[in-house]
Amino acid sequence: MNNVFISIPGLYLCLLLASIPVFLHAQGPISGFVPGRGITDIALGYSTETFNTYLFGNEERDSRLTTQSVNLFIEHGFTDTLSLIFTVPYLWIDEVNRGLQDGGVFIKYRNEYKKHASGYLNLITSVGLSFPLSGYPKDTETPIGLRAFNFQGRFQGQYVANSGWFFQLQSGVDFQFLEELKPAIPILFRTGFGARLYFAEAWIESYNTLNSGADTQVSGGSGAKWLRIGGTVYFPLVDGVGIVLGGARILSGRNIGLSTRWNAGAVYRWRR
Repeated sequence: MNNVFISIPGLYLCLLLASIPVFLHAQGPISGFVPGRGITDIALGYSTETFNTYLFGNEERDSRLTTQSVNLFIEHGFTDTLSLIFTVPYLWIDEVNRGLQDGGVFIKYRNEYKKHASGYLNLITSVGLSFPLSGYPKDTETPIGLRAFNFQGRFQGQYVANSGWFFQLQSGVDFQFLEELKPAIPILFRTGFGARLYFAEAWIESYNTLNSGADTQVSGGSGAKWLRIGGTVYFPLVDGVGIVLGGARILSGRNIGLSTRWNAGAVYRWRR
């Protein structure tokens, strides 16, 4: 199996998940793969997310909202174990609620690589900070964000079998800095299969903001919880270039819209 085709979409999937309208980066743009020394992965994508029901606390109310976004993701490998990640999302709901939202800078380090007869295991730690890139309005009925600073720490283990199957478990802690500190615990499980001509994966994510209140408006900042499922497929076009398609659905939660998201994008890998 060619590892280029399995690593690029793994990185890009995280980018798409990092720009959701709940304004919490959740799992963060951190995959279980490391690009390697002198390699830069660049991804540009479009996504649209819609919900008809919003959970104000645990109370369901009819509330329809569609958010569109364009997302830029860059990861550069300084060594075979260390990389730096940048994310830049542009979101729009209407003429008022639009703009550059919360970008991020993340450091990813592979703590351990273990080769086995049937495959290999990656253990990866990452830390990062997301922050507002513009002065978008945050006090409207449907803001694109809260203009908050978020610290994210992640640890994950990922096993990649020689057959092409992989399995990943990721968790950590988020700290959102608003009027009060809001810690949250994410848990993410991924599985998928990669080959020379395609890549496919499915995932399930639980996100729990501790001591959350009840929103009084959409994305009111009282702390969100959710259970979400999704999937991604990737196809290479030429050497180093491919396209990715994906979707996700929030099944339940608190202070969150029960949304469905669709996304598409292009991925480019540059080698120095």
